[in-house]
Amino acid sequence: MKIKTCTFLLLLVLLPVLVFAGQGNRDIVKKAPINVTEPMPSAHPNFVITNTTADGNYIPVDTMANAFGPAIGQLNPLAFDPYSGTVAFVHRGKSTYAAGSGELWYNYSTDFGVTWKRVPAGINTSAPQIYARYPSMAISNGTKGNLSATTALFSWPELTSSGSGFQQLGYGADQPLAAGACASFIDPGTPNAYTSAAVCWASDNSNWMYWTGEWSTGAGTDLFRTTDFGSILKTSPDTWNDSVFASGGSNGLGGACVNGVSYYAVEGTFNDWYYATPGYGHFASGWGVGYTKSTDNGVTWSTYKVCDFRRIPKLAKYDRLFDYKKGDAYVSYQGDMNVDKNGKVHLLVQLSDTISTEVDAEDALVDLYEDATQPSGWNATIVTKDLDVTGNVWLLGPGLGQMGPSSYLAFDKARGVMAAQWINTGAGGWADVFISYKKLTDTAWSTPVNLTNSATINNTQAHLAPMLRTNGSEFSAFSMYGYVAGNNLPYGDTTQPTVAYCGVYKFTVTGVNDKSQTVSSFELSQNYPNPFNPSTTVNFSVPERTNVSLKVYDMLGREVANLVNGTKEAGSYSVDFNASKLASGLYIYTLKAGSSSMSKKMMLMK
Repeated sequence: MKIKTCTFLLLLVLLPVLVFAGQGNRDIVKKAPINVTEPMPSAHPNFVITNTTADGNYIPVDTMANAFGPAIGQLNPLAFDPYSGTVAFVHRGKSTYAAGSGELWYNYSTDFGVTWKRVPAGINTSAPQIYARYPSMAISNGTKGNLSATTALFSWPELTSSGSGFQQLGYGADQPLAAGACASFIDPGTPNAYTSAAVCWASDNSNWMYWTGEWSTGAGTDLFRTTDFGSILKTSPDTWNDSVFASGGSNGLGGACVNGVSYYAVEGTFNDWYYATPGYGHFASGWGVGYTKSTDNGVTWSTYKVCDFRRIPKLAKYDRLFDYKKGDAYVSYQGDMNVDKNGKVHLLVQLSDTISTEVDAEDALVDLYEDATQPSGWNATIVTKDLDVTGNVWLLGPGLGQMGPSSYLAFDKARGVMAAQWINTGAGGWADVFISYKKLTDTAWSTPVNLTNSATINNTQAHLAPMLRTNGSEFSAFSMYGYVAGNNLPYGDTTQPTVAYCGVYKFTVTGVNDKSQTVSSFELSQNYPNPFNPSTTVNFSVPERTNVSLKVYDMLGREVANLVNGTKEAGSYSVDFNASKLASGLYIYTLKAGSSSMSKKMMLMK
């Protein structure tokens, strides 16, 4: 493949009026705006020059003109192709090698993130396309070949020439990846123009590549697709248009393709969902989450399948999507999507409990997934209940307050192992990057690991590649974040040159293909979060069917909670513990299974 540059009558009369009136009474909050005008460079009282160092196991990859490039939580600037073994990262260039901050460049690694090279030519430098912002990329490799069989696909929102707003859409490609012979184009976006969102993905078994442009007026989305960039097909699917959302708004979470079937997910003000759940009413702010799919390479698309997570028993108290900028006039939702080996969609979103009393209220990161055995057609696992409820930590630093929890979901190439990454309060009270993983068959996520663990740097800008590397029972997740060069404080002048860092998190998972879903060891994990207030989660596993008890004791040995007491099959389990009725202090929790016993300490801090 080469890229070419080139009485019923009365009812029928009244029904539209009634529907229109009902829609007019909907309580729909507007979508939060994205930064268009970047501030000019200026001195900052806390900006100091020191040696450029990376948190955790991250290494510097390249420089950017400022910290604004990857500052949206729905884009994917980092990609990994498990067949060619190539990692790539797209970004806005720095003046030493780019004519302006709107020029896009990319780097790649063929040794799994150990060393990186900048591709010797920019993406959008051959034409006057110098107003690029917030780029995404994907790697096309439908034949599952080596590097020569790949294509690097890019998409981005383009400012007008006056820089006054996002009105156009940019897209381009390099074939093969790392060739440095990019072709790039601009779609004017008429008559609807475009917003800041421009996600892209590629087929896993053909040369089809896809990207989207969200309308700046209404809630429609245009779909672009091609196999060689010689012919670019642009459509506005009927199931994606403004009427589906009643002009209320939509926010793309991303796309994926498994076995040639493409999926696209959004958070939006769905019409059908809004009135379709008797006894539940609508979600606060009017926003839900769902997906659509295509089995004919993007020609036609299904109606959106919307998840009403309140119908999932374990999520009954979560009544809305989590808006992390609390109290403002907009929603600022963020999330991700991916697809497992069974073709089931997973939606990684944040949920809020505004029903319970304040001491019990939680903000959780949740994996929603399709499950035909459930009445609602959906099920869920909770990744963490420890999201920062104030959201203040996300509003400072290079993310411009636009990133929020920045949750991302990745799968291995067999799509049986998954990893979730997000930003949350960590060391020193500032934002750190966290990760957790699980097999598709596991009932609980692993204890979260803090990847950056910096007491001073406020890591509010991080992304995760959608695919994991597989090496036997070892898996690798590819992560990145950006921070102002030379700054080692929470606050920095984000208009200054910024370094993009990439890191690899390796973890081991055994028995991925074990249909019995058993585990080989007796384990009790440290509760998370710890310290906690008032809720925490305890994960454990048992290697065989046996009688299991999990109890909590105070420091005088008195039992204060009985969390588990009964027979359990071999496998991994997750138990929630609410200590709202207990006093602050140190507690012991003990797991007993057959002749095995293990204890750990937990700290309740109110």
